[in-house]
Amino acid sequence: MDEMLSEADKKAIEEAKDIIEFHFTIGLWIRNNWLYDRSEEELESLSKAFGVDMPFFEADDLSSEILEAYKKHLKRTNKTCAK
Repeated sequence: MDEMLSEADKKAIEEAKDIIEFHFTIGLWIRNNWLYDRSEEELESLSKAFGVDMPFFEADDLSSEILEAYKKHLKRTNKTCAK
């Protein structure tokens, strides 16, 4: 996602009060390109890559969890860069 998103998109995600703001934009892209039509094993692998521990996979929920994980990543990265 770091390579895919613009700096403005990254800033918007990092500063968002609620990740639901991205449900029909970046969240929709994640669902269409990464989640729909994937096997359970592929979804499990993707969720593990983002540190998401979900016992079952619902595309809407998983895309939100991925965005939340990415938001945390951005905060950690920018905190490290600021030092």
